[in-house]
Formats: sequence, C-alpha cells, structure tokens
Amino acid sequence: MPIHVEELTPRWMTHLFREHGLIDNLTTVRQINTAEIGDMTGANSDVVFLNIGYEDGIGPTKIIAKNTPKSGSSVANFQRWFEREVNFYRVLAPSLRKTSSLVLPEVYYAEHRETEHATEHLLLLEPLAAENQGDQLQGCSYDEAKSALGALASLHATYWDCSAEDHNSWLPYTTVGLHNAKPVQNAFRTAWELYEQSTEVPPLTARLIDQAVDDYPNLLQSLSTPPVSIIHGDFRLDNLFFSENCDVAAIDWQFTAKARGVYDVAYFLTLSLNKELTQDELLSLLSFYNAELKRLGTPGYFFQELLENYSTSVFLTFAVFVIGAVATPSGRMAEVHKSGLHHARRAIEALPVLPSLFS
Repeated sequence: MPIHVEELTPRWMTHLFREHGLIDNLTTVRQINTAEIGDMTGANSDVVFLNIGYEDGIGPTKIIAKNTPKSGSSVANFQRWFEREVNFYRVLAPSLRKTSSLVLPEVYYAEHRETEHATEHLLLLEPLAAENQGDQLQGCSYDEAKSALGALASLHATYWDCSAEDHNSWLPYTTVGLHNAKPVQNAFRTAWELYEQSTEVPPLTARLIDQAVDDYPNLLQSLSTPPVSIIHGDFRLDNLFFSENCDVAAIDWQFTAKARGVYDVAYFLTLSLNKELTQDELLSLLSFYNAELKRLGTPGYFFQELLENYSTSVFLTFAVFVIGAVATPSGRMAEVHKSGLHHARRAIEALPVLPSLFS
C-alpha cells in the first residue's frame, strides 16, 4: 500500500477511484501530476494537489494529498498526530457524517505506517472550495462564529460523554495527552519565559500566565473529566470552510482528542473573530453553544462550569501558540502565531471568570 505521494501510480489510482465509484470500469487514470496549493496548508504535513488525467472517460480532476513532511517532524511523532488523523477518517468520520451537521471532506485513502524512527502517513481527500476557506489573519464575523459553534455543538453532542469507549483508546485526553503533561509543561515554561523577555506584558496578565504554567497539568486534567467529547483540537479559521447556506466544514484532524468540548469553543473564539467580542457577545455565544447541546439531546453544562472550562481553555490556547512560536515557523504561519498570541493575551485579560484552580 502506498505511503508516499511518489508511490502513487495511474494503475493504482484507477483501482482506488473505481472502488469509490468515482469512475466507471471503462475509464482509466492516465497521469498524475502534483501541484502546489499555496500558503494555506498548515505546517505539520506536506500538502499538494494531485491533478488527474484520464483515458476513455471522466473523473475527479483534482484531489488533495497529505503526506508526512520530507523533513520529518519530531513533535508530530511524539504526539502521534499523523496516526490520529488517519484513524479519525477511518474510525470516526463515517458515523460523524450521518449524525453531525459538521461537514467533512470525502476521504479516498487513509494509511499510516510505523517505521523504526517515525510514523508515516498518506491521506487522499476531496478538495473543498478554496473561496469558502476561512482566513486566520482576517477573522470572521459574529454570524459566522455562531454557525461554527452550531457545528461544534453537533460534533460534541454526537460523542457526548465518550470517555468509557474503549474503541477510541488511540485518542489521548486533551490535545497534548495527559501522559505528556510534564514535558509539555516544561516547554510551556521555557516558551513563556522567552516570550516575556521579548514582549511587554501587563503585570497582572503575567502573573496569571505564571499560574497557568505552574498549574498546567491540573488545567489539562480539569478538561479530561466527564462529560468529555471528541474534539477537533485545532478548530480555527484556516481549517474551516463556510458555504453560502452557512454549512461549516472542518479539515486537519491531527489534534483530535477526548476532552470537554468547551476547549474547541474557547480556542475558536479566542483566535477567530475579526473584532474583539464584548462581554455580552461572548456570553451570548457561549449560551447559544450550550443551548444547541441541549437541543441535540445532551444535558449540556451548568453555565458557571461552562465559564470556568472556557477560561481554562483560553490559557491552554495561549500555551499552544507560545510553544509553537518558539519553533520559529516561517512565512504565513509565523504571522498566524503572532496573531494568535496577541488574541490569546487579550482573551486572558477579558476573562469573565478565572479557573477555580487559581483561587
């Protein structure tokens, strides 16, 4: 089975497309050419277009190939990101398509392989309309945010209180995994110290982030208690597509995990709005999300509990972006991290409540 883009052949692709009903038995793939996608591809995989040519018929002319980066990724291997995304499409996506309003791209092939030093993977996916893709650096409107939260509620309701499901044992608790809490806490501490040295941070904000660093394992644990759902883990605009009828599609499931669904909500609201939310707007969006959970048949959250989980998740969002910034991403991803850190700091300064661990 192929695990690299270079291993794909017209003969193999013909068999795959026929298997999925994308071409008939008289049509064959004649050629496969790779093409760059641009700067909206993230940082953890090599992502390209595959342009497909045919003999004696028609079929998809373009698909997405997502492959292990040629440069490797020690963090991705440590966190098993590639395995998680492949397993998401294999194990969870089929049922999610039937029960959730969150749209997923069609997956034609999903494979991962363990080698002596790393995990390699290959995904072949349906391309979504580029003009519908969100942009982290431009932000979204309040109404788009509301649509995104509705889609999130349907994801979280589908897997409400899923902690006892053994068949999801490949999913860690929280995006970093409780078993990795200490090493990630050390990375958070180092990254925060570097950031604080290079950036003017208000004293109160600095004290709160200091406490978040000290309490990091406990913050993760607080989001790993029932009811946990399956979360996306990196639910931000670059990974979302908004259709004209307000449907929301999500790609890039490498960070998927088990945790309280509010993490996805806080991560999205912290990073994605094109203007800062007022307190009333924030509370309104959180109330809408909770009401959607209840409409979909779950008990939802007590609102004070929701607010505390939201606050905890804002600190964890800051941790993700300050650690990522230390890795010195280049190009557009450097701007995404810079913007994310700014928004996360502002969200910390505007929190309606603090995590109960801080009292």
